[in-house]
Amino acid sequence: MKESKSKSRLAKILIVLCAVLFAALSLTPVPSMAAEKESPMSKNAVLKAKDNFQLSPFTGYTREHWLEVAEKIIAGILPCFDRESGMPELVGDPEETGHFGRLFDVGGSREAFDRSLMLVAIYTAATGKDRVPGYKGSITELYLKEIRRGTNPDSPHYWGPHPKYDVFGTNLAMGILISPEFFWKPFSQQEKQNILAYFKDLAHTIAYDCNHWHFHMITVPILDRHGVESNREFLTRMFERLFNWYRGDGWFIDGGNRSFDLYNLWAFQLYNHALTRFDKPWHSQFGERVRQTTALFLESYLYLFGRDGGPVPWGRSTTYRFACLAPIGWTVLNNTCTFAPGQARRIASGCLKYFWEHGALSERGLLEPGYRGPNTVVAEPYIDRGSPYWAVQGLVALLIPEDHPFWNEVEKPMPADEAGGRVPLPAAQMLVKVSPIDGEARLYPVGQPFSHWGNWQRGIKYCQHAYSSYLGWCATGDGGPDLGAGRTGTSFDGSSWHFRERPRAIQVTDDHLVSVEDIPVPDTEGADTVWYDFGEVITHTLVGTSGEVHVFWHNSARPAYLYLGGYGISVPHGENLESEAGENSLRIHGGECHSTMKVIQAPEGKLEFELLEPRTGWKHSHNFGGRGAFPHWQSSQPVSSNTIVAVYVDGTRGRLPADPVITVSENKELLRVRFEGKTYLIRVPY
Repeated sequence: MKESKSKSRLAKILIVLCAVLFAALSLTPVPSMAAEKESPMSKNAVLKAKDNFQLSPFTGYTREHWLEVAEKIIAGILPCFDRESGMPELVGDPEETGHFGRLFDVGGSREAFDRSLMLVAIYTAATGKDRVPGYKGSITELYLKEIRRGTNPDSPHYWGPHPKYDVFGTNLAMGILISPEFFWKPFSQQEKQNILAYFKDLAHTIAYDCNHWHFHMITVPILDRHGVESNREFLTRMFERLFNWYRGDGWFIDGGNRSFDLYNLWAFQLYNHALTRFDKPWHSQFGERVRQTTALFLESYLYLFGRDGGPVPWGRSTTYRFACLAPIGWTVLNNTCTFAPGQARRIASGCLKYFWEHGALSERGLLEPGYRGPNTVVAEPYIDRGSPYWAVQGLVALLIPEDHPFWNEVEKPMPADEAGGRVPLPAAQMLVKVSPIDGEARLYPVGQPFSHWGNWQRGIKYCQHAYSSYLGWCATGDGGPDLGAGRTGTSFDGSSWHFRERPRAIQVTDDHLVSVEDIPVPDTEGADTVWYDFGEVITHTLVGTSGEVHVFWHNSARPAYLYLGGYGISVPHGENLESEAGENSLRIHGGECHSTMKVIQAPEGKLEFELLEPRTGWKHSHNFGGRGAFPHWQSSQPVSSNTIVAVYVDGTRGRLPADPVITVSENKELLRVRFEGKTYLIRVPY
């Protein structure tokens, strides 16, 4: 018994020593690549294809890498198909439930089936093969079996008529168009009639008034060629309606969502080209407009990617990841791509490699909700476990013939590989910029015309003053509190804050942005409504080579507290957030990222920082993984209208932020700001 007790005491001592050692390790200096550890590439994602830096000097990727990525995604999801339901049953991390509330997500089965089918169609059309390494058996068999059952009205597994807004079957239609040998020819005549009846129902189903009209329109070419009534007249009017959402610079608002976002990449550019490729009447009517708007769009598209290949994460549905490459594949296929083939492949391979090496394929062999690896803090309420398979739309480049210059021309540099650059987009109310210092891409949404308040963490995902491909953004998960990272804010009591949301663009140039937003005030009678006191926050953003100066004020009749948040960064789990305060300045450091703020002119206030611990059900509080952190300035007291605040902000990865000399001088209604050798004149009412 004594020996047993001694062993027990020894075990307890060892446990304590291990805990102390773990704590000590968590306080050690952060290694330079620590942030990369949050979503490492899983073992089953390791590629066998050999890098070719002669053909692809920037990425090393070839067509073989693309094919292997497709094979691994297909081999990962096929074992998840349930033999009885005929649908994939996707199981997630038990600690990463987010808004799902359960490990298995029923709605995700249908989306996983429909969206992954698109990749199988792409792969079979590109290779002529019905097998992939890592999976024993036909890769089309499970899909064909369920299509036969699901479209047969006499089957107990019949999918049934489409309910309002439903889009199930969209990618079956696309699969038939791009891979008829594998997704049309195998069916009997009766089975084809069943599929056509199902498509007819989809063509006549009402859509959400946004990019969703595309999903119903893609059935029209198939129905017409087989003599089935396709609702063409009505859907042609919807195609025209989609073009009514065009605002210029190659950018569309997303219909009823009224937002500029990445749906321009993986919806409008995708379907505008697919529809005009497969439908001759629509090509005749809309083809030239598609070509012209796409040419303008591509002028800014290549500024959305940083040197590491990562795109600027901005807006909703960023869990679609490399679906943002769809414009490249479709424009090359349609001979409308304005990039040199080597540059187009550099952009596409760089982005695919970025997501692949940052954990897009999970340890379970799945594309799970997240941005890099699994991370449900990124997901909106409409995102389910099958939604991320929209990413496969970006692999449509595999349909480009193997002997095409796209695959065979030596990679050419994009702006992030050279001197960077800036493209102001007044019609799209934004500025895109690539840093000449380190190739980071930033997007500045000067105006963002939303129709709704509060949905999808819109303020966090759409309305920060800037979004960075290197830094990402902080988030709390669906239903969590709003955050002031990267945003101006106002409060009348010092506790209830409103942060920048739905700004209106006043000026968009390559270095001077001006926006205004209304100040909402909660109804004093407790009604669940919002009213305005007719005050506004006016912000001038001076965009430097490194960082920005925000000059802002409010014009409400009532004194108000003012606020400005800096860039949000990821602090890897198990590591400490470090901070360094100077005179009127604050810099925080986590992993390999820094965020800094420096007060140039302001009323009395405080510079502080916030470290966000993940909420229950979410493992992270940053879209890159880890814990989010950001600095912020806040006035100590309510300030009167037209009181100027000028603050320098910046965020960096792998290097210290700059410490520029900035001077401000006033002469009645004119404010002079000297920044990076240039004087900016700002008129301020008094």
